Amino acid sequence: HGHDSTIHLALEDKSGDSAIIEYIDGTPKIHQGRQFTIMTNDPPYDDQLALLAKLDFSKPGQDTPVPGNISAPDRFQRAAYFSKFFPEPKNMQEAFATILAAIRGVSVPFGTPYTKLGDGFPVYNTEYRTVADLTHGIYGFELTTTPNFFWVEFSDFKPEKGQPALSLTPGAIDLAGDVSAQFKPAQPPF
Repeated sequence: HGHDSTIHLALEDKSGDSAIIEYIDGTPKIHQGRQFTIMTNDPPYDDQLALLAKLDFSKPGQDTPVPGNISAPDRFQRAAYFSKFFPEPKNMQEAFATILAAIRGVSVPFGTPYTKLGDGFPVYNTEYRTVADLTHGIYGFELTTTPNFFWVEFSDFKPEKGQPALSLTPGAIDLAGDVSAQFKPAQPPF
């Protein structure tokens, strides 16, 4: 469509291998490895890592200065700080709760001024948050305009050739918990 891609994409597989993919000047740049698990939109990922390297989180405590602005670099550094101290979860509920607590702590709230920070893009509010349990095939979703968190268990779906596409409207106020059975047949989008 005549536009260079500016996408930032985070991927992870069941083995724990992960990658952050971003496009810089129309060329994909890939950071692959288990250590690459946090991402915000800009500046470029190498710049984010350089900014993070300047911080000392070796002796964490209530006096540890953690960046608190809504800028992407501050949110990246806050997420990195939080992730260093995640407890080992005992179950999916604990895992999702831990991740969501950190994600909510770095999300941009509604009403935040949409101003351009430095030379980057304007900062917009966070519209949704997602978490995934790749081991068990569970995908969680939270739309920031509703007070609910829900998830889908992919093991409940048995796709076969010729079956209709399924959809779910994420903004429905009554969605909470496991919504796997609430998907309805829909026209494929293309």
